[in-house]
Amino acid sequence: MIGLVIVTHSARLAEGVLELVEQMVQGGAPIAAAGGTDIPDAPIGTDPAKVAAAITTLLARADVDSVLVMMDLGSAIMSAEAALDFLTDDQRAHVYLCEAPLVEGTLAAAVRAKIGGTLAQVYADARSALAAKTEQLASWQRLLPPLEAGMGGALDETTAGESAAELSIVIPNRLGLHARPAARLATLLAQYDAQVTLTHAGRTVAATSLNQVVTLGVCQKDVITVRAQGAQALAALEAIEALALDNFGDPIDVTEPTEIIAAAVTVADADALTGIAASEGVAFGPAFRLRNVAPEVEEHTIDDPTTERQRLTAAVAAVVEQLRTLRSELSRRAGPAEAGIFDAQILMITDPDLLETAQQAIELRHIDAASAWQQALQGVVSRYRALDDAYLARRADDVLDAGQRVLRHLVGAPTDATVFAPPAPAILVASELKPSDVARLPLDQVLGIVTAEGGATGHSAILARALGIPAVTGIGAAAVAAIADGQMLALDGSTGLLWLAPDDQLLRQLAEQREHWLARRVAAQKDAQAPALLRDGGGIEVVANINLPADVELALVNGAEGVGLFRTEFLYLDRDAPPTEEEQLAAYLDAARRLRGRPLIIRTLDVGGDKTLAYLRQPHEPNPFLGQRGLRYCLDHPGLFRPQLRAILRAAAEHPIRVMFPMVSTWDELVLVDALIDEICAELQQDGLAFDEDIQRGIMIETPAAVLLADHLARLVDFFSIGTNDLTQYIMAADRGNAAVASLVSAYQPALLRAIREVVQAGHANGIRVGICGELAGDPRATPLLVGLELDELSMNAAAIPSVKARIRQLSRQDSQRIAAVALEMGTAAEIENYLDELETGETQA
Repeated sequence: MIGLVIVTHSARLAEGVLELVEQMVQGGAPIAAAGGTDIPDAPIGTDPAKVAAAITTLLARADVDSVLVMMDLGSAIMSAEAALDFLTDDQRAHVYLCEAPLVEGTLAAAVRAKIGGTLAQVYADARSALAAKTEQLASWQRLLPPLEAGMGGALDETTAGESAAELSIVIPNRLGLHARPAARLATLLAQYDAQVTLTHAGRTVAATSLNQVVTLGVCQKDVITVRAQGAQALAALEAIEALALDNFGDPIDVTEPTEIIAAAVTVADADALTGIAASEGVAFGPAFRLRNVAPEVEEHTIDDPTTERQRLTAAVAAVVEQLRTLRSELSRRAGPAEAGIFDAQILMITDPDLLETAQQAIELRHIDAASAWQQALQGVVSRYRALDDAYLARRADDVLDAGQRVLRHLVGAPTDATVFAPPAPAILVASELKPSDVARLPLDQVLGIVTAEGGATGHSAILARALGIPAVTGIGAAAVAAIADGQMLALDGSTGLLWLAPDDQLLRQLAEQREHWLARRVAAQKDAQAPALLRDGGGIEVVANINLPADVELALVNGAEGVGLFRTEFLYLDRDAPPTEEEQLAAYLDAARRLRGRPLIIRTLDVGGDKTLAYLRQPHEPNPFLGQRGLRYCLDHPGLFRPQLRAILRAAAEHPIRVMFPMVSTWDELVLVDALIDEICAELQQDGLAFDEDIQRGIMIETPAAVLLADHLARLVDFFSIGTNDLTQYIMAADRGNAAVASLVSAYQPALLRAIREVVQAGHANGIRVGICGELAGDPRATPLLVGLELDELSMNAAAIPSVKARIRQLSRQDSQRIAAVALEMGTAAEIENYLDELETGETQA
């Protein structure tokens, strides 16, 4: 018997079709529904694994010989094709995909299957399912009514006997038909039963092909001819007319990035763009853009074109899902308009013209999928780069970026592969930096960093400060897009200023400032090993934040008195499975031995938010920063959490190690983790392994809930460490990666400073130490404020330690308390920052 699998974007639709068919055939036909996804917040979509599971279930039945897969459209087809890759060769030989209409085709196929029809008969009945409907409605079908004129009389019916029409449009968009309006056009036309073409300058292309539309090179005020043919030709043209009148969805005032930049640099004294002061210091030199590395592809012949085509289809489908995830993340951070580029990239790589070119190369030339895709992609990229319009030509980078993701998927290379390899030391220019990007940077070649996105507590800023590299972030995508490789740049990371065309006089001034900055660093470095003692007695413990055991060496060179935050995520990233207990134990012992008796605080895994692990199959969350992350995630996944706790407890048997839990919000979480540690201690004792049953336990104060409950939580732990990076964005309800609200995510916000005061008072009232491990700890300007707030420990990136220790030695506790009292009475972050600046320069006395 022939089994049927229903593949649709909606689980309800699939179940509805299944219910209808079963009612009509009264059982007897083996049918399975594979609609929608299992992601609660994103149920609309298709899942190759779900389709494969349905196929496998049917094939496992003794009465099923073969399976016919019925699909609706779009990704349902791609997922059905990709599902074949999940099957064995034997299973694939019994699976067939059918292009028949979903409802009518499935019903007809089920009827034939129930009465024992062969595969060929079931397939034929499904494909001819519309014949009966067509015959029944024949007497009611009419020609479309005469087409009405639109847009100044430009809409005309071309052939009375055909459903065809033409429309002439003057393009209103300042940037022409670039990727985003072309994407909106293609998306719009997917709703209509019509074949639509655009003609410009003697060239005609399919309107549903984003790449073909963009490479027409249509600019503002150009006239294009739109021709539609098919059952819904008129409706399609009317929709296009409405889209054109709406500026193709572009903002009316959108301007090309180079025009924005040109306006910013015309006045000699106003030629600096203002971004966010991310990492102190002065730098100048040629720009060099962070770019993707193309994977190496070696063309070879293949024996099975069908399998290669399926590999290509699966790779494209996988990258589409990646781009959708990126779109969701960027939409949350920067808004839907900025995230629209990913919609365009999806259409670029699913462009029928591009896919057909690659598929034909596989079929006709018998070459591997990666080579076929690479060659087809290069052809499209070349057409983009040949455009006269500079803005449209730059969209070649967007095509290449998305297309190379597919290529990397095909050859098994990492999804993101970026490189910074300038011919000489340069200023790195990027949209944003990921930790994986920085791990590959040749630090001796990086003079400074400029990014489009991010704030003072974003990844780029944190990493730049950790490495002592001057940086300006949040200058915007338009500014970054207009910077060319080799263009001379200058920046001041202390003020957030970026100069795009510094003259000789400015460069001399900046060179002098750079010398003073470097001299201060050298002076601080000389005294780095001395303790940070206040002028009136007592001191503050200054320790380091580290990401790897090897980071301990740099921390000690800079004068760290221990490690206040050992981030353990490195053990879990860039791998296909979680680390074993023994791997983790080795890493923790490595760090502890390097510290030679100094204290080490290990933070347990902080996954979630902007840190995801592919092998955990974490479900999509509309707002991951408010979802499963930190301790709450680990408690829900004890299989992941227990090996880490075992490794930490074992390492603590030999060294002064403490354990710290991130993202704590409730008393219950601490009760649960205490119970889990007690269980693990009992296991370790039974296993005969050494461990520290009295290990000191602390928590990070990163949520408003933890601040408000600090007096209660302090009774259950041995220390607090305030994570100002996350706490700031939660208190201010502002994403630190969103440039539009970056000014709110300042660690000098009065609300944050008052929260710190409350936590310190609650901790000390219960006899426990309170430290701070956010970026605020490493800012020497904030040091008198933090000393005055009575913090016991400051934990920071290694590069900041000498300067902070030098600042502490200039202070007295009494003066610092007065400074904190004055600052806490101020109403804005700007007031507080100005006050601290004046203290540092001597304009104001404590």
